[in-house]
Amino acid sequence: MTRLAIIPARAGSVRFPNKNWALLDGKPLWRHTIDVARDCFDDIVFTSDSDTLIKSVAYLYDDIDTHIRPSCLATSTSKVIDTVCWIHSMWANTDEIWLLLPTCPLRTKEDVLNAQKLLGDTNEDGVISITDYEFPPQLGLLSEDGLITDWHESKPWQNGNTRSQDHYPVYRPNGALYGMKREHFHKHQNFYEGRIEGYYMPRERSVDIDTELDLKIAEQILHENR
Repeated sequence: MTRLAIIPARAGSVRFPNKNWALLDGKPLWRHTIDVARDCFDDIVFTSDSDTLIKSVAYLYDDIDTHIRPSCLATSTSKVIDTVCWIHSMWANTDEIWLLLPTCPLRTKEDVLNAQKLLGDTNEDGVISITDYEFPPQLGLLSEDGLITDWHESKPWQNGNTRSQDHYPVYRPNGALYGMKREHFHKHQNFYEGRIEGYYMPRERSVDIDTELDLKIAEQILHENR
């Protein structure tokens, strides 16, 4: 059984400039994901549109393949899945394809190994890490021309069904882990297509760094865990 981990790190970020270079616990964001992946995968590919990032990874890690991403895959509207498909097209000798986003640095080695075991022990096509929504989406509101209305068709705010514990749980992907058996990914080139198992991770390991506030939250969690 061979597994390929793909770690994409685009240089640009509108909401958080130089995000992947932001320091978390004294290390750039991208290093947290690489350091966990090295203990869990046979092959690792790091890809970026940044020469500086590529050279830094190549200098620090001689066991990781690095690939400069084509400019068409590094725009502000580019999708990560397109980069995964690009790497997949060059990498035939693997049984599983995995995607690890560097913006989710609090995943642990145990998370990765447990998710790998979950995929290996089942007949499912893939595994995606999930966590709880911070607020029940059924209680969402729409705002049009300054006027608010219930988002969900059950209209909980109008009907008085506003206790969060009374709504069924809904989960979201947290970006930490996406894994799929290669033959299935080759066919669909989409991590959500087919029979996909959810690997649950608690919210304290599911921080997705998109803003400076997210980074501060991650720092606080690490500090408290120590």
